[in-house]
Amino acid sequence: MFTGLISGTGRFLSLDKSGDPVLKLETEFSRKVADGDSVAVNGSCLTVVKITGDEYSFNVSRETLEKTNLMDLRKGDLLNIELPLTLQDLVSGHLVSGHIDGTARVRSVKASKGSIRFIFTYTCPEWRKYIVEKGSVAVNGISLTVNEILSSTFSVEVLPYTFDKTNLRTLSPGKRVNIELDLVGKYLYNQRP
Repeated sequence: MFTGLISGTGRFLSLDKSGDPVLKLETEFSRKVADGDSVAVNGSCLTVVKITGDEYSFNVSRETLEKTNLMDLRKGDLLNIELPLTLQDLVSGHLVSGHIDGTARVRSVKASKGSIRFIFTYTCPEWRKYIVEKGSVAVNGISLTVNEILSSTFSVEVLPYTFDKTNLRTLSPGKRVNIELDLVGKYLYNQRP
């Protein structure tokens, strides 16, 4: 379980798709990480399988490759990293499982006084029932508040701190981002009579 508050970034090294897919990245973690640990990489919960210095290897399932933007990555691309929530941590973002629902595309990025407005386009009509104004959504693993929702787009306002500390600063129109819809909202919707 994660909170959507990014603890750092890493650089994409490679994605070996032969046999069991393995993603490699380079980063420094704020606390010790061991083989078998879960780490959110661009919002996707992955398992560490090998550590060599600052280089980390993760198993990636075929479903994760199909539902995320990991196949779009090029060597050196910036990745958002979050370590799992501990029982002592504050939940300052929202509850994020690391199970990506799919991708959306950046429609526009506009800076204004005090924030940067992102508009994302999504194609799955089922998503609309899980995205609500002033609700939460995880974009590349980042807990963000939905500003406005329409039938196929939603917008968020990003503060400069978040923009500067995450890979949001590398996004431009047309790029795909990983989306995890609000976990609590999905449970509540599915509890309806």
